[in-house]
This record gives sequence, structure tokens and C-alpha cells, in this order.
Amino acid sequence: MKARSIALCVFFPALLVTAQTAAPDGNSNFRVWQDDQGRKVEATFRGLEDGKVYLQTRDGRMFDFPLANLTPADQQAAATLKPEGLGIQKNTGLAQSAAIIDKGVLMGLQKAGQQPNALASDEQFVRRVYLDLAGRIPTREETLAFLADTSASKRANVIDTLVNGDGFSSHMFNYFSDMLRVADDAQKAKFFTYQEWLKEQITANRPWNEIVREMLVADGKLLDNGAAGYLLRDRGMRLDNLSLTLSTFLGANVSCAQCHDHPFADWTQRQFYEMAAFFGASDTYNRELPRGMMRDLRDELTQQQYQQARRLFDVNSLAIKDGAEGDVTLPDDYKYKDGKPGDAVKPSLVTWSKDDRRLRCYQDAELAMKKAEDDSQLRDVFATWMTSPDNPRFAMTIANRLWKQVFGVGLKEPITDLDDPSASSNPLLLQHLGREMVRLKFDIRAFMRLLCNTQTYQREAVTRELALGEPYYFPGPILRRMTAEQAWDSCVTLAIGDKVDNFKLKRAEPYKAVMAFNVSEVTPAQIVEKLGEMQGMRRMADGPLGGGNEKRPNAKKKNRRAQMMQTETDADEEGFTRPKMMEGLALARASELRQPERDGHFLRMFGQSDRQIADSNTYESSIPQVLMLMNGEAQSVLQNPQSLVLATAMGEAETAKKVESLYYSFFSRKPTPEEMTEASQAFDAGLSSADLCWVLFNAREFVFVQ
Repeated sequence: MKARSIALCVFFPALLVTAQTAAPDGNSNFRVWQDDQGRKVEATFRGLEDGKVYLQTRDGRMFDFPLANLTPADQQAAATLKPEGLGIQKNTGLAQSAAIIDKGVLMGLQKAGQQPNALASDEQFVRRVYLDLAGRIPTREETLAFLADTSASKRANVIDTLVNGDGFSSHMFNYFSDMLRVADDAQKAKFFTYQEWLKEQITANRPWNEIVREMLVADGKLLDNGAAGYLLRDRGMRLDNLSLTLSTFLGANVSCAQCHDHPFADWTQRQFYEMAAFFGASDTYNRELPRGMMRDLRDELTQQQYQQARRLFDVNSLAIKDGAEGDVTLPDDYKYKDGKPGDAVKPSLVTWSKDDRRLRCYQDAELAMKKAEDDSQLRDVFATWMTSPDNPRFAMTIANRLWKQVFGVGLKEPITDLDDPSASSNPLLLQHLGREMVRLKFDIRAFMRLLCNTQTYQREAVTRELALGEPYYFPGPILRRMTAEQAWDSCVTLAIGDKVDNFKLKRAEPYKAVMAFNVSEVTPAQIVEKLGEMQGMRRMADGPLGGGNEKRPNAKKKNRRAQMMQTETDADEEGFTRPKMMEGLALARASELRQPERDGHFLRMFGQSDRQIADSNTYESSIPQVLMLMNGEAQSVLQNPQSLVLATAMGEAETAKKVESLYYSFFSRKPTPEEMTEASQAFDAGLSSADLCWVLFNAREFVFVQ
């Protein structure tokens, strides 16, 4: 018997035989499998593919081996059984990691006396996963290809495809832009270098901790170093930037402590200023040199030229430079016994528990501060501490944020307040997700891939409205409205299909070429030349993005404008390739348009953030949104015969095929028999494919992630 047990563990090293225990995903449909040497294991059947059978034991481990190794009876069972759960995750390590998360969720549900939802249908899953990973609905062809796929690993395969695609980069840029308040215009300059730097980091799949660290230690001019955009976004507002840094990246609820001891948390005003002291030697508001140069040029330029030149100097003064000595002092109204107004403040790191200072990140920081020659190195100390894998909150905060991205609600809400993880709906799971982020080395793609491979993510959505403050235990994702960017990118997908990712906006280099100069050597003649170049640059920066006023063109001008826009589609202007234009709108991803879009554009009307406050996009509905869906230019685009969704439907000869085509395009599913009957009768009564486009675009189902 002992020899048999050893053999079983070699063949099935994760053997668990407790029949009363369910799998981590709640599945209890297990059977005993036997190989041709008589060895047995209890496992659930996940699928059969390429001559291999995939089995998962009760502890979540997935194993694959040749089908021929099983007994004839079990080979027959594998050939006839329906795969349990979501099928095959070919990466056995990924399967185990996803199973552990599912087990954590299941434990929380059982403790609350709840059950997980059933698995979502393939139609529900494919639309959801495209929206959550690519930021758009799938095309009709992508949906049909997925539904026709008989592979047991098709869900895992489409997740792999999406997390490695351009759409993922675009979608995550939209998310981080809202978090970081990325905007075209700030501090009287264009922040194009910051935007393109961030896009490059996401596309290259650079680890999150490295991205954040580079933003915090960046120096030099914004025109030369895009990463400097994070600190320069709050130029001259050191304390405000610190408050955002702590809440955004550490979930530290410190906003009140900027002015006084926090009334509802353990943050003191002195602690806040001690953290600010790490940035005390960092200067983001040095305007002396530009002002000095401007005084010398006042008599050499006209008044109009002088005012325009001020902008040139302001842009070139946007830079970060560290001095040798910090200048942080307690505020004039400081009223606590541990200091007096005007006292110099030494840097000190906050802790969340008495054991934190034993962690390596604290010990390394203390050692680095002792070795520092002057205060110019303090910002680096802070950044290294904050982004360290063993920082008590950094990994957990981004894990909680991304969990909310795909499930609709965080384990701890609000996501900017993680001071007390025990107050989350599932504290053990939250801590585990933080450890997983560290294990994956802060790989955002890998983490999102892991979340989407869980049974929890692939369950049916919860459609009831959650009461304010009600703990949510995740029987499945919540039904949620698309973000403004998801809705817009889905409209563009309907119009031009999988070409949605073709256009990439590049403005940083042309902007830098015009605006950059050496302020200590520039002459009045060079300034005049630069001012002329600025006029052309404005057209480059704004013109090709088109549209935005949401006014329907009158019939007389429509055809002439359509011809003009078609000509502009493939034209280049100063090295700038235009996106495809239709009905006066630039059909490009939200990530490739203005940041944020101008008032009146579809994106702003549907809740795109104005990028003044972090995480300020909104899901609230409004009458203007309804009117835009009914009569706006986005609706006009979809009803344009050149739009892919309408052209494809009109290409079908039979009414039923037209209806099916449109339902697959908008909802990733076939119409129900009742919907087909109603639509067919409406077509017989004169309804057109364009009319049905209007109906489906205005249906609530379109704007929700189910």
C-alpha cells in the first residue's frame, strides 16, 4: 500500500482524496481516474485536446498527460465527458494560481452564506472579456470565430490573445490616464511627452513598480523626459502632489492630514510633512531664468510677440531639479505640541503597524538616508521604499485597483483608502492578491490574465443594485455600465472593425522640435522664428483629430464634406497621419484622441474625466447621453452606409441574416426567437437595417458590461 501511495504521488503529485471537499471553484463533480499501470487519482475532467487529457485535483492543480496512458474505460470517458467549468488552462501554473483565488472567493461566499453564480455563457464571456481586456466589444467576426471554436481551451486562448494585443495597451492607458490625470494641456504647456512615455511603458509591459519609480525620480525638462510629467503635473504644489501620490499608489487616506491631524484615521499633520520632506530639495517651479531672459527681450519684440514668447519660455522652464538642501517646514498655523510653526522637518517614513520597520524596505531606506551626502538623494530613497515588493501597501493597492477593473468593485472600497485591509470584504484574499502581484513581478498583463482565468471572473454577472456600504463577496462580477472610453471604442469598432487599433497618435517629437531651445543662448530673431513655427504646430496638434461639436451637418453640405474627409483620411500633414474620418468624427481609439476630449464630444458626454481630479470618470446617466445616442454624430456614423456594421448587414440577402448580423455586432449573440419574430415583422413593415442599428445602439444592453 505504501508503494502504491508513493507511485500515485509521483504520477499525480497533488493527490487529494477527501471526497467531501469541493474544488476551489466550488465544483464537486469528481471521479477516480486510473492509468494503465493501475495508479488512481480523484480529479475533475477539464478537457481533451491534442491527444492530452487535462485533469484538476481538489486543491486546484492541473495536470496534463497523454490520453493513451489511461485505461480504455477512462479513455472512453474522456472522449465523451463534457469538460467541467471553464475548460482547459494549458498553463498548469496559471491554473493553480487561478484556483487559489477562486478558493479564497468561495471561502468568503460560504462564510456569508452565499453561493457562486453559474458560469457565464460563451456569448456573455466573449463580450465581457473583450471589453475588460481590449476596451471594446468584439467584432461580429471575432464573436463568430470564438463561438465556433470547439476547443476546451478557447477561453484561455482568447484571454492570452487579448492581454498581448494593442487593445490592451490602449485600454490600460485610458485607465491610468484617469488615475494620473493625464491631460494634453497643463501648466500652460502640452504634456505630449508624458502621454507617449506612458503609452510606451504600457506597450512594452514594463513592471508597474518600475513605471511608478521612474515617475517619482524623474528629473530634467518635460520636453526631454516624459516621466517628469507626473511631478510637473502639480508644478509648485508639492503637498498636493504628495497627497495624491500616497492615496493613488499606497491607498493612504492622508488628504485631511495635509491641514490637520486626520479625525478618522491614524495620520497626523506632522507625519504628512515628514513625508513631504523627501521632496523638500526637489524644485518644480524655477521661473527665474525665463523671467530674466524675458526682461532682456521686452524691447526687441512687439507686444503680441512678447506675450506669445512667454509661453515658449514657460514650456522650457517646466523641469525638475534637485538641490542640496530641503526646505520643508511646519506650516504657519501648526498647532500641535510636537513642533512649532516654521520648524524644519526631517524626512521620516510612515508605518501601518509596529512591525513594518522590520521590513527590508524600511531598513534599506534608513541606511540610504544615513549614507546620503545631501538632501538631493531623498526623493530616490522615497521612491525605492514606496515601490519595494515588501512595502506593506504598494502591491496590494494596485492589485485592488485592477480587481475592481474586471469585477466592477474593489475588495476594499474606496480604492484610495487601504489603511485598514481588515475592513475589506475579504481580507485574506486581498493580502493574497498583493502577494500574487509581487510574485508576478508587477507584470500588469500577467495579473490581468490571471484574474480573467478565474472561475469567479467567468461567472454570470450580478444584476441587482448593491446597497451603499454593503459588503460584496463576488459570486460573479457586477453588471456595470461601460466607461466612456469603452463605449466610444466600441462605436469605432462597429464603424471600422478590427482596424480600430491602426491609428497611433504621435505628437511629442513635433511639439518638442518646435518648442525646445536653449534659453541662455536664444536671440530675438530665433524667438520670432519659433513663433511662426508655433502657428503650424497648433494645427498639427489639434486639427487632424476632427469633430467634437456633435452638430448634425445639413444635407447640402454633407456629401461635399464627406468627400473632403475621405481625401483627408490618407493625407499626411507635417508628418501627422490622419485617422479615418466619418460624419466629422475621427474614428480612432479614445487613447489616440485629445486627453481629455473637448466638451460636447461623445467621450465627455458619457463621463470621461476632465483629468483635474484623480479617478474622476463617472458612470452617471443623463438626458444629453440619451439624446446623443438617439441623434448624435456617433449614431450618424453607425447609420452611414460606409460603416462596417451597416454594410455587413446590408450585404445579407435574407432578413433573418441581416438581423442576426446586427445582433452579433452589437451584443455578441443571436437574437432570441421573440426578437427575431419582432424584427422580421418590422422589416416587412418597412424597417431598414439602419433603423435596426438605431434601435440596438439605443438599447440598454449595448452600454452595459454583462
